[in-house]
Amino acid sequence: MTFTPEQIELLRAKLDKSHVRPPQKFGPKGDYLEGWHVIAEANRIFGFDAWSYEAVETRCVSEAARKIGRDQKDGWGVTYISKVRVIIGDIIREDFGAGHGYDLDLGLAHESAIKEAVTDALKRALRTFGNPFGLALYDKSRANVDDGEA
Repeated sequence: MTFTPEQIELLRAKLDKSHVRPPQKFGPKGDYLEGWHVIAEANRIFGFDAWSYEAVETRCVSEAARKIGRDQKDGWGVTYISKVRVIIGDIIREDFGAGHGYDLDLGLAHESAIKEAVTDALKRALRTFGNPFGLALYDKSRANVDDGEA
């Protein structure tokens, strides 16, 4: 498979700063792109029917009782790792991600952690295609993040 000239131009474009989210108190440790946005970008650049992904490995690596929230109620902390494969024609990219779930209900903690792990792995696999998928955030100079000033 070869990308079209238009797709190559889109993949080489700078990351629009308006899509970058700052670190959260209980979440990503650095600037990040939201999962829905990365999927929307893949649909826009590659086409709705021209790419896919699959979680090829997902497993729980930690499950422990912990205190939850301001009231310190008894709850659970769960961590999953996931390996996701992105397929675009005959191009395959894979990467790992992690997800953490905290809840009073053990099942809900697992649900949150597994979804976060798959989304994190998907974003990491897609970033290898270029700036619109967050590759620009790995460069400390942010040279490929468009701040809108010309």
